[in-house]
Amino acid sequence: MDKEFSKNVLEFDPFDGDFGDQGDTIFSDKVVKVRKERKCSHCCNHIQKGEYARSLSAKFDGELMNYTWCTECINLMHSIVVSEESDDEEYDMDVLYRKWDKRASRV
Repeated sequence: MDKEFSKNVLEFDPFDGDFGDQGDTIFSDKVVKVRKERKCSHCCNHIQKGEYARSLSAKFDGELMNYTWCTECINLMHSIVVSEESDDEEYDMDVLYRKWDKRASRV
């Protein structure tokens, strides 16, 4: 997994717009190779052992939470971050965010 790709994925805030408690804390947020099958926290796709995914562990609203995002979701996270940093008209942010929202509606 490319370091620049991982950096861009981790810059994306999957909870943007959600308001949490003052004591919310992120313990771990990284791109990992999955060791056991699980479901994506965003779109519910199955993530197979050996695939790359984003893994986040945190305390939100006083509860310990774990999230994992599949390869398709992290590819979209990457595209959104690269698009936001680019002046290139090739990227349509509305389209990318609609894709992000549409993936969540599959749940």
